[in-house]
Amino acid sequence: MLPEKQPGEYIRKLGEERRQSAILRYALAVGVLIGTVLLFSILSISSLGVLLSLGGLVGSYYLYRNGQHLMKRAGDAQRGTKAETEVAALLRPLERQGWQVEYNLRIRRWGDADVVLHSPKGNWYVVDVKSHGGTKVYESDRLRKRYGRNTYDFKEGDLIEKVKGQAKEVRRLKGARWVTALLCFTKGNVDIPGNDADGVYVVTAADLVSTLLQLDR
Repeated sequence: MLPEKQPGEYIRKLGEERRQSAILRYALAVGVLIGTVLLFSILSISSLGVLLSLGGLVGSYYLYRNGQHLMKRAGDAQRGTKAETEVAALLRPLERQGWQVEYNLRIRRWGDADVVLHSPKGNWYVVDVKSHGGTKVYESDRLRKRYGRNTYDFKEGDLIEKVKGQAKEVRRLKGARWVTALLCFTKGNVDIPGNDADGVYVVTAADLVSTLLQLDR
């Protein structure tokens, strides 16, 4: 029997891989820079030396920038891990009431489902956990985040379509008649009538358990 997956396990591993890759890029950037300086000291008077030195500087800068990008992605993964752990703590009372909770279920195309729940009444739910700030709104058939008077799209694309895809795949894997999809944000607020965005329930972490219990009536 496979060991039970822990909250945030998948994204935690992903963050560690990104961090290690970033450190490797930084080390390579330093190595290329040192090699470029040594090469320039030897071939500085030749056009070949200048050309190779410029190439080395460009390569070193590229590696450094790539390392920065990976380190930022590692930070994103760390925040995602924290968010999933917070949600897991909120769901423990449901587990004590007989709900079955599964974390980081691997599915086709959509990577993994953060949380899959099966209630004692036989209902299935999938929860995609996010840590974005701002106030979430549903405008022009699209979930967006609002800061003051400005509204922005999510860089990850259409979050509603993503969690719907997860629900369909969980339905297939579990042989369920229906899987209700929820988006749970650990930061910011939600300003959506009925918290319903085209059939997907968008909630804050504080409202997750009460929403699940209400849907399960």
